[in-house]
Amino acid sequence: MKKVWVYALFWAALALCQVPLASGDTIRLVADPWCPYNCEPGTERAGFMVEIAKRVFQAEGHRVEYHQRPWVRALQEARDGNFHGVIGATRLEAPDFIFPELAQGQMANAFWTLAESPWQYRGTSSLERQQLAVIAGYSYGDAIENMLQDERHRPLITELHGVSPLKNGLRMLERGRIQVLLEDEHVMRYHLHRSGQSNKFRRAGYVPAEPDAARVYIAFSPAHPSSTDYARLLTDGIARLRASGELAQILAAYGVSDWR
Repeated sequence: MKKVWVYALFWAALALCQVPLASGDTIRLVADPWCPYNCEPGTERAGFMVEIAKRVFQAEGHRVEYHQRPWVRALQEARDGNFHGVIGATRLEAPDFIFPELAQGQMANAFWTLAESPWQYRGTSSLERQQLAVIAGYSYGDAIENMLQDERHRPLITELHGVSPLKNGLRMLERGRIQVLLEDEHVMRYHLHRSGQSNKFRRAGYVPAEPDAARVYIAFSPAHPSSTDYARLLTDGIARLRASGELAQILAAYGVSDWR
């Protein structure tokens, strides 16, 4: 009887060791630069999604670290378990990740040209003769994705890589190497305002809105057992921030409105 009791204690202790920690975790998040969603790590304005994460998880006794990598690498490193989650993912980009029920942002992908260009997006057929640049690993919705996968269009499409794809794309626009750049409106306007380039480029239409392609999340790695708990905490936390008015305050500092 005593031996059975000892074994029972052993297995109970082992089970407890496998339960995710309730508090005190360091949650490591990663993304490519995508300001105002996520900006420069370690700065006062690190991005509104970073601030949301810190506000929610620190209230639960956790610590948040935020790192930057090129987007494709960020997804893979999180998928491999090197990070707990990625910032700014859509369900289409990372279908194997664990997502909160509520989004932490909503993007509006748009087409951008030089200010003097007369071109306007009027469906995918209007892109047929345009040199277009997109960011590698990003999801733009079915209409654009189908075009990007069409072999007839591939010679006209440039995929931007690295940690500064937006800056690279704008340089290519200025030098005439591309004619159209695809980027989120919040990101583009934030960058153009801060860099004093607002008069150089213009928005030339939006990508057709699709909810799964527009809502963005802090998505958690399928390699970590705590991911479901983190996603639940974030769902509950952003609901509290919205109800208290704190979310509106965070967003206002970046010139963004609540997407709900």
